[in-house]
Amino acid sequence: MLKDARGLTLTLTNATALDAYERALTAARTYRGDPIAPLDEALAIDPGFAAAYAAKALLLMTFSERRFAANALATLDAGAAALARATPREQALAAAARGLATGQWEAGTAALDRVLVDHPRDILALQVAHVMDFYRGDHLNLRNRVSRVLPAWTPSVPAYSFVLGMHAFGLEECNQYPEAEAAGLRALSLAPEDCWAVHAVTHVMEMQGRIDEGIAFLESRRPDWATPDNGFAFHNWWHLALFHLDRDEPGRALAIYDEVLGGAAHDLSVSRLDATSLLWRLQLEGAAVGKRFDAVADAWERQLDAEAGFYAFNDFHAALAFAATGRAGAIVRLRKTLEAAAWEKGSNGEMTRAVGLDLCEAAIAFGEERFDAAVAKLEAVRDIASRFGGSHAQRDLLTLTLIEAACRSGQHRLAQHYAHERIVHKPASRWGWRLVERATRRKEPAHA
Repeated sequence: MLKDARGLTLTLTNATALDAYERALTAARTYRGDPIAPLDEALAIDPGFAAAYAAKALLLMTFSERRFAANALATLDAGAAALARATPREQALAAAARGLATGQWEAGTAALDRVLVDHPRDILALQVAHVMDFYRGDHLNLRNRVSRVLPAWTPSVPAYSFVLGMHAFGLEECNQYPEAEAAGLRALSLAPEDCWAVHAVTHVMEMQGRIDEGIAFLESRRPDWATPDNGFAFHNWWHLALFHLDRDEPGRALAIYDEVLGGAAHDLSVSRLDATSLLWRLQLEGAAVGKRFDAVADAWERQLDAEAGFYAFNDFHAALAFAATGRAGAIVRLRKTLEAAAWEKGSNGEMTRAVGLDLCEAAIAFGEERFDAAVAKLEAVRDIASRFGGSHAQRDLLTLTLIEAACRSGQHRLAQHYAHERIVHKPASRWGWRLVERATRRKEPAHA
């Protein structure tokens, strides 16, 4: 038996395989490089390396796509013999991965938390649970799950700074902005390359409307988070584009889209989400996005039959892309799939019933210029939309769309009502004041 860098026992005797395993965990928490390839390397060296099977299955589930869930199950099946001889912790990780891969996201995440009870330094269990808390919209456990293990970590334990970065994001999603910023900056003082901590501090500035400061923060740290091998860089670029859009600089936001968020980024749903939501925001602001939305909609449509009905948050963004490009056929297929998915067992069925169906119908109604219907659907679920995941910043798209739909349907007092909420929460943000003015003057926006 060998131990990992945090002292956890592994069913393993080959130090070379252990090195590959550690490289995989490092790649996962830094978002630099491919974390799966080192695990495959470790398994090639030692096919009996139980923890590597569990880790691969768990990390595949962080991509939020059905195809990766299938790969996760195949990985667990391939490792069945090794896992039968594994430690209880390794077996528990594998059981959690199987729960996640079969759609039982609550049960799978709870199983990871039970691992953390006895092994609070299990960075893999913590990070995957953190991501699943995000996908499930469990903002309390984005914070509390990290809080429960934090006393077991010290600066001398490898990956300590990344635990601080996770805690920072959880604090931010619980609206504890000063504490979140302090934790994020502390993490970055120890590991400047922690793009998740950069992300957490950026969220604080977004939620407080500190737009100019947010741009300066991201630009000053660009060498740390915007490296070519950083798989999370696209999302921080998205935040930078939002800051510019808030500052009424749609041209700069479009330039970021063209430079970073378009093209090959459409291969993964996690990046298509950002591409879709940025283009939708730009259109709400009256910016001409040209044919850009067609490429994104093409990507969603290529994956429609394989991926629709797996995760409601993804489905909503597909609906936005289809609505923006007038794809009636794709809308019919998506609606049919979601109506069936809403009654399936598992976490996504609950998300779709509670939130996803109404939001997809709102997007479709907006695209068809049935703005009264869009308002009604958005109002029905906006305040419970955290149930289908995402962050406060991502779900802000719902309020922006609601305000615009209210303006276009002649419900100007309602548009003002929601715009006023925004300026109270973000008085320094120019976007909110533009929305108030738009609702007051009763006409649609236009950018030259």
